[in-house]
Amino acid sequence: MSFRFLALALLLAIGAMPAFAQNSYYFPAARQFDARVPSPQQFLGYDIGSHYTRHDRLVAYFNELARVSDRVRVEVIGQSYEQRPLLLVTITSPRNHARSAQIAAQRQALVDPAQPLPGDDAPSVVWLGYSVHGNETSSGEAAMLTAYYLAANQDAETTDWLENAVVVIDPAQNPDGRDRAGNWHNAWGSHPPSADPADREHVEPFPTGRVNHYFTDLNRDWLALAQADSWPKVAQFHRWYPNIQIDFHEMGKDSTYYFEPSPKSMESPLLPRSSYEANHWLARFHAQALDALGSLYYTGENFDNFSPIYGSTYPDFHGAVGVTVEQASSRGRVQESVNGPLHFDFTIRNQVATGLASVRGAVEDRTRLFALQKAFFRSALAQAAAYPVHDWVFGDAADATLTRRLLALLLQHRIQVHALARDVEVDGKRFRAGSAYVVPVRQPQFRLAHAIFEFTPPVKGDVFYSGTSYAVAPAYGLRYAASRGALPAGEKVEAVPAAQGGIHGGRAGFAYVADARDFGSYRLLGGLLRDGVRVRTAHQPFSAPTAAGEVAFGHGAVVIPVAGQALDAGALQARVLARAQEAGVTVHALDSGRTASGIDLGSDNVRVLRAPSIALVMGEGVSATEIGSAWFALDTALGLPASKLDPAQLASVDLSRYTSIVLSGGSYGTVGEAGVAALKRWIAAGGSLVVYGSGARWAIDKGLVEAKLRGDGKGEEDQRLDFGTVRDVFALGRVSGNILSADIDPTHPLGFGVQQRRIWVNKESGLVFEPGKNAFLNVVNIDRQPVVNGYLSDANRARVAGSSYLQVVPSGSGNVVLFADDPAHRKYWHGTERLLLNALLQGNHLNTPKQRGE
Repeated sequence: MSFRFLALALLLAIGAMPAFAQNSYYFPAARQFDARVPSPQQFLGYDIGSHYTRHDRLVAYFNELARVSDRVRVEVIGQSYEQRPLLLVTITSPRNHARSAQIAAQRQALVDPAQPLPGDDAPSVVWLGYSVHGNETSSGEAAMLTAYYLAANQDAETTDWLENAVVVIDPAQNPDGRDRAGNWHNAWGSHPPSADPADREHVEPFPTGRVNHYFTDLNRDWLALAQADSWPKVAQFHRWYPNIQIDFHEMGKDSTYYFEPSPKSMESPLLPRSSYEANHWLARFHAQALDALGSLYYTGENFDNFSPIYGSTYPDFHGAVGVTVEQASSRGRVQESVNGPLHFDFTIRNQVATGLASVRGAVEDRTRLFALQKAFFRSALAQAAAYPVHDWVFGDAADATLTRRLLALLLQHRIQVHALARDVEVDGKRFRAGSAYVVPVRQPQFRLAHAIFEFTPPVKGDVFYSGTSYAVAPAYGLRYAASRGALPAGEKVEAVPAAQGGIHGGRAGFAYVADARDFGSYRLLGGLLRDGVRVRTAHQPFSAPTAAGEVAFGHGAVVIPVAGQALDAGALQARVLARAQEAGVTVHALDSGRTASGIDLGSDNVRVLRAPSIALVMGEGVSATEIGSAWFALDTALGLPASKLDPAQLASVDLSRYTSIVLSGGSYGTVGEAGVAALKRWIAAGGSLVVYGSGARWAIDKGLVEAKLRGDGKGEEDQRLDFGTVRDVFALGRVSGNILSADIDPTHPLGFGVQQRRIWVNKESGLVFEPGKNAFLNVVNIDRQPVVNGYLSDANRARVAGSSYLQVVPSGSGNVVLFADDPAHRKYWHGTERLLLNALLQGNHLNTPKQRGE
């Protein structure tokens, strides 16, 4: 044996020693690992738990596992908004990889009520989802260690697992947020680390790594699919239909470890009891794993389990066992806690243990899990047959954009949809063949379709982790209805039809006009304004002769006159055509300004739309998810950039360049008196300040707007309450997120494009406005006897009834637009997102107009 060979062997042995030490910590029982498969610490060059692994290094490690192990396959299923790859890692035996097409067919047959149960050779599927909240730091590290164990462990038990199960790992559902958090922790980490909770390593700045690029909580996006990050993940879910799905989370440093079952009061009445009983089966495996480590844990006390918006409840609506696991977070390498120093590697080890325990449960309970999933979809058909609705119908030719968007959502969730075969009227609403669709109630996906079209069923509890109503269709502001009788259903729809944007009538002699009712009209407007095209909007309705016949245009119609443009007639036509095609909307070419009825196109009521310059205030204290919704709306629905200002900048930047400034919920203690004074001057000079939630309360407190808030409804009398009920008492008074019926004035510029006076709004906060003094500027009022979906106490229901959800308060030459709550809530409340976009486009037209001669 040569000296060079001996030296190399010695170096390899020395390099492997820390890895073996780490293996004994993360995998306490004696294990035999394949030396050809590198551990994470061998590949990365540092001990797991001593550093936060960047996403690109995490990707590199999984690719290395796939290169050296025939148990591992890696797929790039998409890209994040910041262009980081979204991975899906599949780990199973080489035999199962070779018959992947057969297994895929078994998975589809399993969720088909008409098919028998799969045979004995069918593997179960376990889905392990990590880092949906990017700053819940143990996730990605645990994903690597779990994958390493499954790829390298040579024990007979692991071999058996991989013969009888397919393990699907999503190592980073939110890579943008993960890297944001990781860069912070790595940049501020000390050597040795500081456990002081006040140390900068443990105190992330705005917006934190919890959220994605657009500040979205992706854990609440499984149903609405508002973010591009969520679409490929759900597509893969329907490829695999897992039997068990674990969503790995963290909570406050002074907590312990939580796994399901959740409280019975938080269970959906839509789901069979067997779905929740299955959580008890799996819980015994999690308990055994944590008992072996001596880790503290609890179950059954909190967290909702009744809506498919979460990564742990979406699988429940597909016959799987979905589980949230939550544990105390070190938010760095070590942090003081009531339980002693909380170390990063300790939290990683807990997640590895429960992940592997889930695989064990999927194998040992495989037959029972298959029976559960098969029974789930069969019972869905029985439940649907007894439901008093036969079909849902949706769609509107006037808003093809949102019709296509809702259709795409349904198809992504594998919900059956048919074209409407002939025109019908349901609940006084007209639906036309060619622009509307039928969703049959009697289908295997009844429960998920119900979650989209019907109000969220009430649950028995009053202590909610998050909102209490998640229906999607009311949020879209799109025409839909439920029919007790069968509707004329045509061909089954397999794909979303292409958008038919363009110009009817060729080159216009006088103007081009587009209907504001189509949500795509905002994209059209944004594109034209970016191009420097001069645009007007109609503040009164009219009808005009077009190439398609006489067409009625309502409030807010987009009018692009030929005269007065920087472009010649041919170039203008080309530009309008390109933007119409991009937005997917129809534009009509008119040869005369004389209309058939209503105002003519030269009327004072066809007003110039100024090119907006918008600032979004975001920074410490601001609600990231709320201001993120406004940012997302501007980027995607309107296609116009916004300036992002820190609250402290308001005192120093030149505000005169902005037409509108948005303050979402949050606290604005860093603005200071100089910033408040600057805002007052800017509003008086013609600026439009858009505020909502606690941002509106701050604006009122600082004298930026005169508006009256209703009291909080709390009694002042002295009374004694049992100490043990404090959580329940406070929860009873909390506004946890509801759908409320309201009345909108569609003739006000804020209501442009809205087709009917009934509108649904989301109520997420306890802020309640009294109607303003100017009766013309109370644009949206909650009904005096509102329809409510979700939990709302009697006191809060009485307080919100008849209140103002949206009003305009003039000030000098400008105004303040007050929303009671975030109008673009979670980025899928398109019905009220319209109102926000209108506020930003029409800011100088929102006050009561002066009359002729004034």
